[in-house]
Amino acid sequence: MSPFSFLFTTSMIMGTLVAISSTNWIYLWMGMELNLLSFIPLIASHQSFQETEASVKYFIVQAVGSGLMLTSGIMAMNFNLNFYTTFIPGIIFMISMMLKLGMAPFHGWLPHVMSSISWSMCMTLATLQKIAPMSLMFMIMPQDFSLILMLIVAMGAIVGGLGGMNQTQMRSLMAYSSIGHMSWILATTFCSSNMFIFYFSSYIVISIALMTILMNENLMKSNHSNFMLPLNPMNFMLMMLVVLSLGGLPPLLGFFPKWLIISEMSFNMMTLTSAMIMGSLMNLFYYFNMTFNFIMSIKPDLSQKNAINPTSMMLCCLSSISPLALII
Repeated sequence: MSPFSFLFTTSMIMGTLVAISSTNWIYLWMGMELNLLSFIPLIASHQSFQETEASVKYFIVQAVGSGLMLTSGIMAMNFNLNFYTTFIPGIIFMISMMLKLGMAPFHGWLPHVMSSISWSMCMTLATLQKIAPMSLMFMIMPQDFSLILMLIVAMGAIVGGLGGMNQTQMRSLMAYSSIGHMSWILATTFCSSNMFIFYFSSYIVISIALMTILMNENLMKSNHSNFMLPLNPMNFMLMMLVVLSLGGLPPLLGFFPKWLIISEMSFNMMTLTSAMIMGSLMNLFYYFNMTFNFIMSIKPDLSQKNAINPTSMMLCCLSSISPLALII
């Protein structure tokens, strides 16, 4: 890692830690801005036109979200409004976090940005950059907004499923997958903090494992019907396991947190649970479609005997092992 990347990566992680650990609105805003201003140079570091355009789009969206977040905090402090019982500051804060996360219906920027940046930045955007906003939504969001949260969760699950069906570009596909998973993570506000940590951790491990393989193999599209792409058989098998785990196919790791959420919510939120299951099934459909396209079009390259990255293999194994096996 170059000194440039090390400097901005370190400050980006520090910004995330400051944001999720602060108790003051100003420090919270400063942590989010440190994270943003550290991530922008990393996006534009390759100096290509697409990445420069993506960095500008990302900066504008995040700046608007930060402004709304600061506005909600100022309203709650200066006008003596109770954040947990007053509608206006709470709804402004919710919109700001949804805008930063790229959740539906504020998701329009996310597929465009992710399709224009490198795989390493896609990995960061889909994992590390989600930690602070999602954690703040879970910790600060008032319980009085349960009806609004239910609508947001249902919309995100459906949009993440429908949007991914029309995508052939792998990075856009991962963006819609992220939209769907963010709705499931937000649904853990109706469960417990342990459920939030477990689902978020599982999502991060699986996403990093999949994007590491895609980055190593330099796969750009989910349908390689026009040419045969050489791929090491072991890498191919691991990639299929991780893809299906991300879709929530039992008995892989991605299925277990969804099963726990469904078990917790099915008693008193059956309509919301049904919408989330429908969105997850649509996600699983385009993961199966992507798997089928790879199986039919990729030519195994048996000559690549030492092409397996040990780190990738460890992450893939972790992301494909279900906790059910550990219980047994």
